Amino acid sequence: MYDKEVYHFLVLHFPIALFITGFIFNIFYLLNHSSDFSEKIKEYITWTMGMGIIWSFLSIITGFVTALELEYMGSVFEFINKPHAYIMILSTIVFSILFNIKNIDKKIFFVLHLCSIILLIYGTHIGAKWADRI
Repeated sequence: MYDKEVYHFLVLHFPIALFITGFIFNIFYLLNHSSDFSEKIKEYITWTMGMGIIWSFLSIITGFVTALELEYMGSVFEFINKPHAYIMILSTIVFSILFNIKNIDKKIFFVLHLCSIILLIYGTHIGAKWADRI
């Protein structure tokens, strides 16, 4: 019914939205001084980042299927020559590491989170250029 590439285009927006929403919560967390509200925001960051990681894995899988179908890559192992692929894999790994860091100063966490978001946006930009979306 649908081409396999459609699934990647449907799935890829979820992790982007979740990671950026989590970053917005991180800004609120950094600016907030109330301990009750602060703990709730920290939960939101954890949930949005966790769900973003899950959807990222699904997006990477559908991206590989799309790349193989469109003959962007001859095999899954050719991703090292494709900046969009390895940047998005790296971004997912960085978010996964950040997700597992529990006891870190919130300013350091914010800077690491910002770097992760920049990496994510750069990778998505390369993917959008490849797909002739921009």
